[in-house]
Amino acid sequence: MFEKTLSDLIQGLRANKRNETEYIQRSLSEIQHEVQQSDMRQKSVAVDKLNYLHMLGYDMNWASFNVVEVMASSRFGEKRAGYLAAEQSFHQETDVLMLTTNLIRKDLASSNVMEISVALNGLAQVATADLAQDLLDDVLAAMGHSRPYIRKRALVCACRLVIKYPEGLREFVPLLKDRLDDADPTVVASAVGVVCELAHANPQNYLPLAPKLYRLLTTSSNTWMLIKIVKLFAWLTPIEPRLAKKLHGPLSHLVSTTAAMSLLYECINTAVVGGIIDVQLPAVDSVGREMDFAELCARKLQLFYESRDHNLRYVGLVTLAQFQKRRPELVAAHYDTVLRCLDDPDMSIRMRAIEAISGMTTRKTLVGTVKRLMSQLILSNTVALQQANAKPYTMDYSESNDLQTMPLIDASGTSMVTAQGSIVSQRGDADPDVADNPEYRLAVVEAIISMCSHQTYTNLTDFEWYVATLADLVYIAGVDVDERLSERFLDVTVRVRQVRAFSLQMARRLLSNTHLVEQAASVGGQKGSNALMLGTAAYLLGEYCELQPASPDDTRLLLPAGLTKLPADQQGMFVLAAHKVYANWLGHVSEYWNADTWEQVRSVSTHMQQLLSERILGNGTFNGSVASQIALLPLQTSSRVRLLVESLKLVSVTTSNMTETAPPACLELKALFKAYELNPVSAVAQGKVPVPDTLDLDTFIGDAIPDTTSKVMPPPSPPPKQRTMSARQRKEPKANGPYYLPSVDDIPVVELKLDNKHKKSKKKSRRSKHKHRSPSPPPPAPVDIAGDEDIGSTSK
Repeated sequence: MFEKTLSDLIQGLRANKRNETEYIQRSLSEIQHEVQQSDMRQKSVAVDKLNYLHMLGYDMNWASFNVVEVMASSRFGEKRAGYLAAEQSFHQETDVLMLTTNLIRKDLASSNVMEISVALNGLAQVATADLAQDLLDDVLAAMGHSRPYIRKRALVCACRLVIKYPEGLREFVPLLKDRLDDADPTVVASAVGVVCELAHANPQNYLPLAPKLYRLLTTSSNTWMLIKIVKLFAWLTPIEPRLAKKLHGPLSHLVSTTAAMSLLYECINTAVVGGIIDVQLPAVDSVGREMDFAELCARKLQLFYESRDHNLRYVGLVTLAQFQKRRPELVAAHYDTVLRCLDDPDMSIRMRAIEAISGMTTRKTLVGTVKRLMSQLILSNTVALQQANAKPYTMDYSESNDLQTMPLIDASGTSMVTAQGSIVSQRGDADPDVADNPEYRLAVVEAIISMCSHQTYTNLTDFEWYVATLADLVYIAGVDVDERLSERFLDVTVRVRQVRAFSLQMARRLLSNTHLVEQAASVGGQKGSNALMLGTAAYLLGEYCELQPASPDDTRLLLPAGLTKLPADQQGMFVLAAHKVYANWLGHVSEYWNADTWEQVRSVSTHMQQLLSERILGNGTFNGSVASQIALLPLQTSSRVRLLVESLKLVSVTTSNMTETAPPACLELKALFKAYELNPVSAVAQGKVPVPDTLDLDTFIGDAIPDTTSKVMPPPSPPPKQRTMSARQRKEPKANGPYYLPSVDDIPVVELKLDNKHKKSKKKSRRSKHKHRSPSPPPPAPVDIAGDEDIGSTSK
């Protein structure tokens, strides 16, 4: 007799809460002794207790063989305990699984229905590729069992086996097709479920089943089976477009009449994904009115995202985003409803609402949508506005409606956020908000950029508003969107000429914010430091400096303290922009040259030399020995610093004495950067250039270049010091060597007799091979490769 039953073990665990570990260890010791007994009933109870402890986290792999012994019991209760333990503890690498093949085959052929059932359940859970290959035929035979209960379980088990052993699909699919015509509706439902599971990976293989699935769609009243059939057609319709017209009638009937929200969702989703809403056939709603099927789906879809159930709202917004891509005119009517979802406390619903609203935005609704999203970023706990370079700016965060209706840009073109400035900080006195989640903030910023730049700014009517919005996002984003903002800021400024002057104002404000510059420098230009945005602002300020009144003050912004701590690319942008601004100002003041102008040029040039010395070169003085300091700078920076240094030296020399007219160097320095205007070029512009008819790309320009990759170059000649010895001196050490022969006549000749004729012929063939060796090719002739600037310059 065994000492404890499973109930005793559970009661003991409840009674030993304080020393539970010790109690379990004693119980495991008793179980180890019990599983070694010959009494199968005692062993079965021990496996039951071990299985319970396994669910609590204790390992039972050491008893795998004992579990197999219990599985082989003749009593069904003990057999069921063994199969249950195997399902819980066995895995793909369990070594005793190979011992279960004949055991499971025997149970599958049993006359006891319950034994067949428990064997099918266990095999579906523990099957490996080898077990699936060995037992698939037995499971397929069980699919024809007289009991529907067994046929259902055999279908599910066979599905698991063919996933492990894909070669078995050839035998399984014909039998699966027959089960779709089974007399028992539960077996048919199981067959549909199996088809849905397998078709998810490769729907092409199950396209021949479409006629039978269509018959079930029009005749069955089982809601759960209809859901799976409709989902199957969502995968099959893109493969076979002719199904769209065929499914229009049944799906429109289901959409109009069904009260099951799950089935309604699948019907609408299938109609959208499969393109059924594009079929030009009328549909009838629940009251008998004819309307477009797409309009009917849009009305029914509104029930989902207006529901209080968060799950229904979520799936409704997901489908609405897909619906908008096909029929945007029908979705636009629900703009206000979707906009309210942006304030939902559930973050997942907000994310789907952002995805849907991004595609619904038009010219009329763009500004309002962006304001709504930016107000969430501003009123969150992540952002606290403050005056640029001043004390914090206080705002009543409770008055959110005032901020949502407040224009982000006033009548003078001043951005509300940029004018106030901001820093990213955490307000610990407020409750957590969805807008504080970095993932949500990133989605909001990307949605704003996507809506504004849609189809090359189709929806934009005020580009200054867009540029100010990008500048605002630098302050209030609170996440790493530096690269995206810098790309859009540069793109809109280069593309739209009318907005360039305003972009320079925003760029100057960004560079004037010492907090932004110091923050980027303090972290070395890492992600999230806005270093790329500052570099882009510097580039634009230098590239289009002629659009603003010439002033040397911008050079101080472009040579800030801590510039050398930024990445090398940004350092080069700042230095080059400072050079452009300086050259533009110099060319401007040279047009009205006088004594005051001369003094101003000398003062500004000296000041720039000091900025370079203090903030880049680091030596505190600007003298002739700056080459060593420049060489220590990054490659992207050193060349541009060297160019600026030489320009300053040139100006200093030419303006050393007062002249009546401006020196030519002051007038011509601007031409280094403004000789030609660089316009934006599309990435596909080269493909639009027609190829001339006379162009032959297969003919060499000049002589063909020989291939020298496989040729061995001759060894280099020895240095001249090794050639100083005469020929007689070089022969003397060789004459004393053991292998030296003075002449060819001194070589001893020995006659060799070879009995093997095969070896002799082989030797002759080798001689002939050496004798007829082809001469080495002559060395290649020198080729003069012309550069790009030389092509086309020769006279014809």
